[in-house]
Amino acid sequence: MVSSAWCQSPADSLNYYSWKVSQTADPDTIFAIDFTRERLKSLPDELQQYKNLRGLKLNKNKLEELPDYFKKFDQLTHLYLSKNELNHFPHQLFYLDQLEVLDISRNEVSSIPAGIKALRNLRYLDIWDNRLTRIDPDFAELQQLAFIDFRGTTFSPSFVEKWVKAFPEATVEFDKPCKCLE
Repeated sequence: MVSSAWCQSPADSLNYYSWKVSQTADPDTIFAIDFTRERLKSLPDELQQYKNLRGLKLNKNKLEELPDYFKKFDQLTHLYLSKNELNHFPHQLFYLDQLEVLDISRNEVSSIPAGIKALRNLRYLDIWDNRLTRIDPDFAELQQLAFIDFRGTTFSPSFVEKWVKAFPEATVEFDKPCKCLE
């Protein structure tokens, strides 16, 4: 059963600025930027100047990957990557050890790699509607997770049972499993 508090990405209290407004300010004074619906295929190089980012909304773009400089955003706590064109879990995220909320839903990610275990502060993971075929066993180390959304992909009953049991303290959402996949 889903707790109503977790039906959507949890609200944060950050004040998000558009990229246009952010560019007119001192980069040290900007803590959150919203690039939603900017049709970006890549992130601007100038973004790396914003070293104090705590929140970044990159929803509804055309991103296939993240730049290497992304791993320097070590203060980032909220990252929204929904509705892009990611076909793998970006390795740059594994350097963001302050990350608490990650929405990577509605992409084409096929696996959750072992590197995710570095995200020791992650509490909310939305990976809904991806093409998951594999989850590395190290994912189970993230016992601080309170909510995981795996919906949008059909899994076997044993797969669902394994991952629900792996996170006894979390709300773990799956679509109805299919015995046809056993």
